[in-house]
Amino acid sequence: MSSGKKIDLAYFYDPLSAGSISWELGEKRALDLPLQHLAFTVHCLLAQTTSDWILFWDFALGEPDLDLVQDLSERPVDVWHAGIRLGLGGLPKVLNYVDPVWMYNCDASPEVTHTSFRMSMRACLIRTDILRKTGGINAGYESLDMTGIAMGYSILKQGGIIRYHSQLVKSDYDDDIDIPEKDEWVFARQFFTKKWQLWSLFNHPATRKAFKIWSQLKHIKPLLLKPHLHPSAKQGVQQLPHTTVSVLVPTLDRYSYLINELEQLDKQTVLPLEVLITDQTDKDKRVNIDFSNYKKLSIRYFPQDEKGQVVAWNKLLEEAKGDFVLFLGDDADGITPDFIEKLLLTQQRFDCDMVASNVTELGITYTKSDPYYHISDVFPITLIKRSVLLQTGFMNMFFNRNIRADGELAMRCHLNGTLMIFDSSATIYHHRAPMGGLRAHKARVITNYISKNSISKFSLPTSSEIYLVKKYFKDEQYRNNMRIKYMSQLAVNGGIIRKIMRAIVLLVKLPYIRKTHKANVLAAYKAANGE
Repeated sequence: MSSGKKIDLAYFYDPLSAGSISWELGEKRALDLPLQHLAFTVHCLLAQTTSDWILFWDFALGEPDLDLVQDLSERPVDVWHAGIRLGLGGLPKVLNYVDPVWMYNCDASPEVTHTSFRMSMRACLIRTDILRKTGGINAGYESLDMTGIAMGYSILKQGGIIRYHSQLVKSDYDDDIDIPEKDEWVFARQFFTKKWQLWSLFNHPATRKAFKIWSQLKHIKPLLLKPHLHPSAKQGVQQLPHTTVSVLVPTLDRYSYLINELEQLDKQTVLPLEVLITDQTDKDKRVNIDFSNYKKLSIRYFPQDEKGQVVAWNKLLEEAKGDFVLFLGDDADGITPDFIEKLLLTQQRFDCDMVASNVTELGITYTKSDPYYHISDVFPITLIKRSVLLQTGFMNMFFNRNIRADGELAMRCHLNGTLMIFDSSATIYHHRAPMGGLRAHKARVITNYISKNSISKFSLPTSSEIYLVKKYFKDEQYRNNMRIKYMSQLAVNGGIIRKIMRAIVLLVKLPYIRKTHKANVLAAYKAANGE
């Protein structure tokens, strides 16, 4: 297979094979440890090379598959690696104290190509310009394994598209990777704020030993990383291949919002194949909307007597005929005429499976978002290939009347290898509707926003949140997540008086909170065991 991309080979020196290594795709350069030598060699390589890519390779793993390497170099991804196959799953452990149930802290099977920052320097293909823009190799670690993980994490946080590939290395190696304790705390110093570093130390099983190591690393300053690699502004006139989109709109007693949505969908530059609506409003309150007013839309309407968000979404997914489905809901607003077009252009640009839009709540002031693409770890108003959902399955019925149905579906998508991109320029508004939706089932009554602006209202982990975490994460990650959740109940916006009052109310309500938590854990346990 031929490729127009020039690829340099940076290989770890092996005197037995050094003379026999041939490489016709670009230049080749031997790498040597310790890491200071490695970092300097790569720095010199970046200063001299004109190649599009660099393949880092350890020939102890065998010969690289040249056809695969060339194929990967043609895809719109920044980094391909074999870190999961090489035993880096679950590392670094210190991440479990700060972001224990982050989607990308959960690894898919080594047999599944998927998004992962757990990169190994021993087998990875990196775009040269990405390596330059993200800072190259950090020589502050003791182990090569942690050097790769830190580089992968840095690239992901800066908006790089980084993927583990199941066939880059064919066999599993090094099931038990021993990361030096110092490297764990170098990572913490480099990527966590001071508050989270102290939190990690407090929760570490050997706090005194960890503190001693951490305190010796004061020279390391935290990196404030933001996406900056892929600008998300629309780039001139672009052609879309013929593709179709089914827009999904479950509604429950929100007709004014629904009508507003239909008016905005009728003005799209790329019209949907169909708009599918389920209506779970009580029969005596249902309103007959004249869909003929929306002359450009093909609307199919399904009244439902059985209530629940999963019942609604799954009915629409069963009926959808488009190549893509757009999870819109009934309370969106500010749908720009090019909204669907923008999502499709992003999908085409990255050849991805899902595009998440930039949803903002009406009435809340936000800091301006960075105008760059990056890997998505959320499932808001989202465009996704229907074929992906046919593979992963639709929404889980346990979440029918509770929150996180979208989060659970997103986890399944991730573990099945779905490439999910966040498009910050595809902006859309979301109403904080006082009725309908999950509020009809007394779910999402107290949001994090409400909790942080109230002295007496607390956003406690629900049974569905506990179920989700227990289903996909380890016990240690679950325990750390619960600690963070309950400690965050002390947080409240305002001055010191409000914070003291919040703490007092929390202490008074502690028996109720413990009782509620036990009930939610029991409900999650029963659901997990099919009871």
